Amino acid sequence: MSFSAAESISHSLDLAPIGPVDLAAERAELGSAFEDTALRVLRSGGYVLGPEVEAFERDFAAYQRASYGVGVGSGTDALILALRALGVRPGQKVLTTPYTFFASAGAIAWVGAVPSFVDVDPKTALMRTDQVAAALDQETVVLLPVHLYGQLCDVRALRELADARGVHLLEDAAQAHGAERDGVRSGQLGDAAAFSFYPTKNLGAAGEGGMVVTRDGELACRIAKMRDHGSVAKYVHDSVGTNSRLQALQGALLSLKLPHLDRWNARRRAIAAAYDAAFEGHAILRPLRVEPGSVHAYHQYALRVVAEAGARERLVEALNTERISAAVHYPRAVHCQVAAREWGVGPGDFPGAEQLAREVLCLPVHPFLSEADVQRVIEAILRHAPQ
Repeated sequence: MSFSAAESISHSLDLAPIGPVDLAAERAELGSAFEDTALRVLRSGGYVLGPEVEAFERDFAAYQRASYGVGVGSGTDALILALRALGVRPGQKVLTTPYTFFASAGAIAWVGAVPSFVDVDPKTALMRTDQVAAALDQETVVLLPVHLYGQLCDVRALRELADARGVHLLEDAAQAHGAERDGVRSGQLGDAAAFSFYPTKNLGAAGEGGMVVTRDGELACRIAKMRDHGSVAKYVHDSVGTNSRLQALQGALLSLKLPHLDRWNARRRAIAAAYDAAFEGHAILRPLRVEPGSVHAYHQYALRVVAEAGARERLVEALNTERISAAVHYPRAVHCQVAAREWGVGPGDFPGAEQLAREVLCLPVHPFLSEADVQRVIEAILRHAPQ
């Protein structure tokens, strides 16, 4: 039986949408505890920092196998404050990746430093460790890898390189809550690691939020002061900081969700395994490679569409017609952005990043997808994939 075009569109409209996240399903799973927690904080009258944030800082740092956590206003602030606390000065270089959300490089520039880049492996989207040593010149003071889509870079190797060259290692772990590689969890080996709790993250707040985790107590103290205008006590300021304090409501809700994170991440991995099996050996659809020893958090499930220009976009359009969300993260590499021109880079400099910007398509992988949802996504992808 075949559908006419009109019948096909009508059929698609009858289907429930499959989105990139399902915050309503998450709230439903948490039950009345979600609203009870929010109401408890609202009734307390303590809305900024305080015991709710302190408890979450302690528990999340321990979860990431770090010693200290400092809650801040966003994941971007976590990067900026960590860079400042590590002593990065204007004009110095910070080495990072050209294939990530712009905030990774933007935070470097915001503190007056100069972003420099090492290309990514197009099979994993991760920083090419084999190119890092040559890129660490005398002006580089921080190595900032990005654990993109929820898979860790080779942190052990990067730690060794950082130590050998005398530079700091700051992990951008905004997408890697609970991820591991070779027995090391995100934030465990870096001098510091920056996390985001934007609502769409694996561990998401009910608004903005971020945290820096570290093993260094002095570094944690510096960040804690900077997030509160450099204050060591009320109206006492021994340095210049800013206002980037995590709200009590976010701390409380994140504490409520944290015990569920391992199970939610495991469900993401199960969905990713179903996708991998469905696309194995496909000539056009190529999942990113998971490195040996990795425990992927699958903030995103990234699929390369290796076909002629425009094929990925046509596939996105076809999936959207069937009410299946398909997103492109990220359609333009960082070094190809207009804002990057002053850093002395441009199109053609990092071909691996540019290849991924042309090919990557991200599929729904949130933990509240049903088995029927997953099968529907698979069937739609295979039906509309370029031949």
